[in-house]
Amino acid sequence: MIKHYFFISLKSLSHRKLRSSLTILGIVIGIMSIVALLTISSSLKSSIEDQFSKIGATRLYVFPKSNAGFVPTQGLEKKDGETLERLSEFKWVTPYLMQSSSVEFNSEVKKISVLATPTDQLEERWKDLDFKVDKGRLFTDNDGYSAIIGKRVEDDVFKKDIRINDNIIIEGKKFRVIGILTEFGNPDDDNRIYVPIETARIAFNKPTQLSMIELVVKPGVDIPAAAKKVENTLLKSKGEKLSASKKNQLSFEVITPEQLLGQLNNVLLIIQLVLVSIAAVSLVVGVVGIMNSMYTSVLERTRDIGVMKSVGAKRSDILKVFLIEAGIIGLIGGVVGVIIGVALAKLVGSAAAESGFSFLKIKIDYFVMLLCIIFSMLFAMFSGYLPAKRASKMEPVEALRG
Repeated sequence: MIKHYFFISLKSLSHRKLRSSLTILGIVIGIMSIVALLTISSSLKSSIEDQFSKIGATRLYVFPKSNAGFVPTQGLEKKDGETLERLSEFKWVTPYLMQSSSVEFNSEVKKISVLATPTDQLEERWKDLDFKVDKGRLFTDNDGYSAIIGKRVEDDVFKKDIRINDNIIIEGKKFRVIGILTEFGNPDDDNRIYVPIETARIAFNKPTQLSMIELVVKPGVDIPAAAKKVENTLLKSKGEKLSASKKNQLSFEVITPEQLLGQLNNVLLIIQLVLVSIAAVSLVVGVVGIMNSMYTSVLERTRDIGVMKSVGAKRSDILKVFLIEAGIIGLIGGVVGVIIGVALAKLVGSAAAESGFSFLKIKIDYFVMLLCIIFSMLFAMFSGYLPAKRASKMEPVEALRG
């Protein structure tokens, strides 16, 4: 019997192709938007988690607080790194100095982020961070005015490609390029230049400042306890006092990778909810379209409903015909919307890769796609329920007279 209901519904839709197509389009737009946004946001979250998994859970970071207020010692200093190097919990304590600098090459001047790092045992310090040399080599203790450049600095920033042993001018100082890193997949790292920290202190006239301190804990060390010890050590060294009311006035903060990842996930969740809410508006428009189409269909087929009832069709039969018709609209709209949504997500992934965000890998969750199609069909049937119920309640005589 369901087979007959299905064919009756298809025949009805085929008789009003334009209206059915416009109704389906409303569903397609809503499902397409939701699928594309969910796929992109979940892929972004997964890609970020993959990046953090490479860093591992054995690293702590100390950053200067931007809102240090009236604290006498602003930010981080060279002596802070030296103080933390004395702690036994850490395998490596790596201070960094960072600034946006004017860089000249082949008579072109660009603003590029420069990161200064210690040179001793650099390969061990950068282990597990994907800092791999594509051409040339890493720093040694004997390197002074030398530079290692990111992949995009090599061939995208300047009109002429930079080669090994080329000279670049950073803040008026000549540096020789000794290495080019493999591509990270994010513009921040790929568009950066790396120099020895002691040389940078002289070139940038920053003899004591630090931008960040990275700490790698030894195996078996409790991360939260290590973070707390770092905080207490710096508080004592800098002469600052920790209290609930003045915690935001400290000149530094200690952060674990899990905290960074948690903050990013919270931001992504908010963005995801906002975007999906916007996409849901399209579905509401689709609901109105389905209800309008179904009500119109009921009015147009009043005599047909009367004929069906006069030959023995029950209310449940009429209800099923119209619900199946709405379900077909939802099914077609869901399938087409999922296909276009996936294609759109893939297109965004390709565009991101072209822009330097190659770490974003679009992953398709086929189970979620199936749920979207089922949801679309059930959503359409729910939208068509009231018109279907009205059709099922028509009296045969009144319907035939109409």
